[in-house]
Parts: sequence; structure tokens; C-alpha cells
Amino acid sequence: MTKIFDLVPGWVYAAVIALLFVGLLGQRAQVSNAKANVARSAAALSDYKLSVSETTRILQAATDRKAAENTARQLEATNAARTREAALRGAADDLRLERDRLLDAIRIASRGYPVPRATGTAKAEPTNPIADVLGQCTAEVQELAGAADAHASDLRTMIESWPR
Repeated sequence: MTKIFDLVPGWVYAAVIALLFVGLLGQRAQVSNAKANVARSAAALSDYKLSVSETTRILQAATDRKAAENTARQLEATNAARTREAALRGAADDLRLERDRLLDAIRIASRGYPVPRATGTAKAEPTNPIADVLGQCTAEVQELAGAADAHASDLRTMIESWPR
């Protein structure tokens, strides 16, 4: 019986072993390249995570800064509104005093003129219809002007404190 090893020449064995050896070296090179690729990918991922972390930190700082600016703007607008309200109240008080002074002047000036009275329903105290009507009208106008000033001040406060 012949052995299988005797049928195949020796150089074929050497060639097969050489091919196996080259194949193993090729496999080792591929494994080495794959490891290097994994290491590069891991480094790139680490850089990406660092970049995302830095971007998140920058965005948070910008958001915090913007929130602080908005809060400061709202505080300034609120303080300005309080100042405006105080000035408007002072002006309204001054106007009320001036109105009362003018109404008193009208009452004093019209004392010498007889005022017709309604029959049967006369009041116990003397009336001055001109001063009464003028006083009621100016009071209504002042009330309306006060409401308009308050609305204008509120609008201005909202515009000044609106986030930019």
C-alpha cells in the first residue's frame, strides 16, 4: 500500500505549507488592520462625544446668559413701570386739585347769578348745575385718562420686557 504522502511530491507540501503560512500572515495583517480601525473609530467617537459635550456646555451657558438678560430686562421694565405709575398718579392728583380749584372758581363766580330751581323737588342745599355737570364730566374724563395711561404703561412694560 502506498502512502498518500508518497504520491504527492515534497515541493507540493512545501508550497501548501508556504501558502498556509502566507494566509496566516495575511489574516494577522487583516486582524491588525481591523484593530487599528477599531482604535481610530474609538478615538473618533471619543472626539465626537467631547465635541457634543463642549457644544452642550456652550449652549447651556448661552441659554443661562440669555435667561439672565431677560430677567434683568424684565426687572428694569417693572421698575420703569413703577416709576411711570408714580408719576402718573402724581400728575392725576395735580389735575384733580386743579379741577377742584377751577370748579370752586366757577361756583364762586356763579353765586351772583340766580339758578332756576325745579318746582316741588328743590334740594335743601343750593346747587350749581354748571359746576356739577362740569365736575362730573371732568371726573369721567380723568378716570378714562387714568385707565388709558395704565393700559399704555402696561403695553410699554410688555414691549420693554419682551425677550430679544
